[in-house]
Amino acid sequence: MWVLKKVFLFVSFVALHKANAYEHSSQALWYDADDECSLDRQSPIELSSYEALETNDIPLLVFHNYQSTYITPAVLTNNGHSADLQIPKSHFASITGGPLHNRMYITESLHFHWGSGNNHGAEHVVDSHRYSMEMHIVHRNAKYPNIAEATQHADGLAVLGVFYNVDTSQDDFAGLNKIVNALDAIRVYNTSTNVNNLNLSELFGNIDTEEFFTYKGSLTTPPCSRAVTWIVFPEPIQISSNQINKFRSLYDSHGDPLVNNYRCLQAKGRRQVYLRRSNEVYAEFELF
Repeated sequence: MWVLKKVFLFVSFVALHKANAYEHSSQALWYDADDECSLDRQSPIELSSYEALETNDIPLLVFHNYQSTYITPAVLTNNGHSADLQIPKSHFASITGGPLHNRMYITESLHFHWGSGNNHGAEHVVDSHRYSMEMHIVHRNAKYPNIAEATQHADGLAVLGVFYNVDTSQDDFAGLNKIVNALDAIRVYNTSTNVNNLNLSELFGNIDTEEFFTYKGSLTTPPCSRAVTWIVFPEPIQISSNQINKFRSLYDSHGDPLVNNYRCLQAKGRRQVYLRRSNEVYAEFELF
């Protein structure tokens, strides 16, 4: 039993090392390091409102404790790949409904993908348009004890995708400022700082969360686990040049600017992508 435990710990260490050693500039190497990255059901993909199956049969997505302000600070870290925010456990936020039905998914963390220019950076592409930045809020299926276990199951994770787009005439988007204001403290790789009074709902601005794409996919970084139910809101939030430049001021583990940290588009294959339209949109259709 002791030998088996040592083997398990060694394998886990190797897997963790591989997952942390990837580079976005060398994505072709991911397929050699992590077999799952070369399999089907990979993300991100292009989302087309013309090809997706439109439906209002999918229930509303329900947010629990998203409007609550955390008393415990959230920890923001430059992990060399992104600005990663670990959600405090002082009270847990979660989501149900939508494509998840009655299953509860607990909010674990969030991170961002951005480019070196304003016309790229997001991972998913919507109707041939790539936005400046994409936020991913990672949730764990409550029936699994931790993220590591959840990644081993097809229903293990749910990730919300939120787009931000730079408008050079736009003032700062206030809902992002708590995170943006903390970025100066983590410009160097492997540094962390606290984000106080985090309120997850502020990050969504006024986008219509009743309307979203959903499909079965994967993590967009190694080990590319095919464990994700994706829920992507197509409506972007406008942010300022000043805000995106704060993200671009971070440095990776080599001391180079941390930019273009998004994965190339993956083949959709035979997967069905669904587009849930909000009630307001369907009401407009009914007028004609």
